[in-house]
Amino acid sequence: MGKFDYNLIKLFCTLYDTKSLTLTANLLNISQPAVSQALKKLRAAYGDLLFIRSFGKMEPTLFSEKIIQNLKKSIELIELSLNHQGFNNNLAQKKNFNITMSDVAQSYFIPPLCMLLEDSNLKTDINVIQLVQDEIEMSMRDGKLDFAIGNFPTLKKHNVNIISERLFNDYFVLMVRDGHPYIKNEENKIDFDQLKLITINTNITGHSEIIDEILKKFKFDCKISIPYYSAAPDIVNKTDYAVIIPNSIAQKYNFYQQFKIFPIQSDSNFIEVNIFYHQLFKNDSAINWMKNILIENFSFNE
Repeated sequence: MGKFDYNLIKLFCTLYDTKSLTLTANLLNISQPAVSQALKKLRAAYGDLLFIRSFGKMEPTLFSEKIIQNLKKSIELIELSLNHQGFNNNLAQKKNFNITMSDVAQSYFIPPLCMLLEDSNLKTDINVIQLVQDEIEMSMRDGKLDFAIGNFPTLKKHNVNIISERLFNDYFVLMVRDGHPYIKNEENKIDFDQLKLITINTNITGHSEIIDEILKKFKFDCKISIPYYSAAPDIVNKTDYAVIIPNSIAQKYNFYQQFKIFPIQSDSNFIEVNIFYHQLFKNDSAINWMKNILIENFSFNE
């Protein structure tokens, strides 16, 4: 490619992430024909198709796979320089933080965070959104997302542009109502194999992968699948269904001791709860300010 064109390279990287002409157009606020025209220019410049439509997606060619990391790094370096080394004087300007987390993480983090901001009289807006793991890096890179909080194994393992810091470790437990007929009172145990189970099927976090491994070990009688945890405690409290739920959340819901909580012995039963942010903004004073608040108030060692 003879002449570097920032907009063309940014479009290339966005199309690589989305695999969609329509989504790329929406994210860059341009028309789809403009995306198609830009792709023609890129193909002519590189002498390669770059992307091939397959099963409704624009899949990158082998050549695109070879050049993508260098192009992304170029974009990040340019954006970093435009941002004056990470908005070092931006604290007074940034009053709105966008954070992605699951519904179960919201129930754990948001109430105490609201209390903290209120008690400290901090005039800061918090917008909580939900994104699947594949969307997080691109949203952070474009400045549309500041933090991700929770268990995001894909984000941690496969994205060198994301910085993660540990808040705490958690694990799954089995929760049923107090007085459940399968509880063996004299031993304080329960027969897992006889239980009807509520499963939470979500692609927001890495919980489903861990739960799938747990389900392989035990012969639960799975009957209900729902996308969010929020309804599960009420169902469990009023029926004989059980739910596999993070221990930190189970303890929160069991304030009045209306549930019985049982450990689940499994090698895969381990949850890392982290805070994630993009390396582009690691020197951003506002990002560091909010990151430190979150770490100081929610990080603990077991």
